[in-house]
Amino acid sequence: MAKLRFSEKNGEVCIHCKFMGSEMLNEAEYNYFIDNRIKGWLVPRSTAADKLEFTGARGIPLMHLLKSGVDTKKYFLIVSNLLDILEVAENCGFNMQNIVLDLDFVTVSPENCDIHLFYLPLWYNESFNDGIVNCLRKISTYAKYADQNTYANIDSFMNYVIGMRVFSIYQTKEYIRETCPELFGQSYDHRQFSRPASQEQPVRTPRAVPPVQQSGDTHQFNIPKPVKAPVPVVQKPEPKVLPSINEEKRQPLPELIKQERPHVEVRYPTLTRRSTGVTVNISKPVFRIGKERDRVDFCVTENRTVSRVHATIYTRDGSCFIEDNNSTNKTYINGTPLLPEREIKLKSGDVLTLSNEEFDFTDV
Repeated sequence: MAKLRFSEKNGEVCIHCKFMGSEMLNEAEYNYFIDNRIKGWLVPRSTAADKLEFTGARGIPLMHLLKSGVDTKKYFLIVSNLLDILEVAENCGFNMQNIVLDLDFVTVSPENCDIHLFYLPLWYNESFNDGIVNCLRKISTYAKYADQNTYANIDSFMNYVIGMRVFSIYQTKEYIRETCPELFGQSYDHRQFSRPASQEQPVRTPRAVPPVQQSGDTHQFNIPKPVKAPVPVVQKPEPKVLPSINEEKRQPLPELIKQERPHVEVRYPTLTRRSTGVTVNISKPVFRIGKERDRVDFCVTENRTVSRVHATIYTRDGSCFIEDNNSTNKTYINGTPLLPEREIKLKSGDVLTLSNEEFDFTDV
C-alpha cells in the first residue's frame, strides 16, 4: 500500500505519496487530473519515479475538525460537501476504489467546511477506501457532538444510511435536505459538472433510488438528476470520462418494481451483561456500546475501564458484526482481542469482553 503523509507547502495542503510494492503510475488517469481541474479535488504532481504530491487547497485533516466538535448543521454540511464531490466522481466514471477516504487525508476548510479529496492514479493500488458508507460511519464515530440533539440527528441519519438496500448519494442528499433544509435554500443543487453529453439521462421522480453496477474492480454509476427549471449559468468545460473506463459496459437502468411483503414478526439478536443479567435487543443497524449514556444504545454503568463509545455492532443482511472503536482497554471475542476499526462477524454463543466487562451474544 502506498505511503501517505500530510503537510503544508506554500500555505496549501500537501499530501505526499510514495509507491510501494508493485504499484505504478497510471499515466492516463494522472494526465486526466492534470488536464481537468475539478472543484473539490487536489491536483497531483510527479516529483520522482515513485512519488506524487497532491496540492490545491487550504485546510486541515477532517479528523481534526471532527474531534474539535460539531453540531447538527456543521455535521450535515461536511457530509453534504463530501457527497457533492463523490457525485462528481460517479458522473465522471472514476474508479471509486482509488479515491482516498481516510479521514486523516481528507482535507476540510475550518471556515466553510469545504472538502477536498484526491485520487491515486496508480495501477495495482491497495485501496485507502473501504466504501462511502464506511467513511460516513467513521465520520459519525469520531465526531464530538455538541449536544444530545446533535447525537440524535446523526444517529437517525446513520441508521437510515446503513438500512439502505443499495446506497444512493442522491437519496442520501435528499434525506439531508429534508432534515437540515437551512443548509441549501435556493442553492441546493450547486453541482458545477453534469454527466458528459454522450450519456443519456433518463427522467425519473426525485425519490427513486438509482441502482449501482459493478464491472470488474471498477464501480460504474448512472445517477439521474432531479428535473428542475433551467437556470442561466456561465458555461464551464466539463471533465471527460476517465479513459480507463469502458463505455460499452454501461447498461441502462432497470425498472424498479415495488413488491408487497407480508408482515413478519421481528426477532432481534440480544446482548446480556453477565455482571447484572440485563439483556437488550440489538434492534438498530448501528448499535453502540459504552459508558457515555447520551451517545450509546447500551450504557455500561459502574465500570470506569469501559470507553465512552467502546464498540459498535452493525447489523447487515441478517448478520451482526462488531467493531472496536479504538478503545483504551480493547474489545475481545471469546478471549481474542480485536484490531481497532475491523469488523468481525458474531455468532450465537460468543462472549464479548469490553475491557473487563463480559457480555453473552445470542442470535435469533
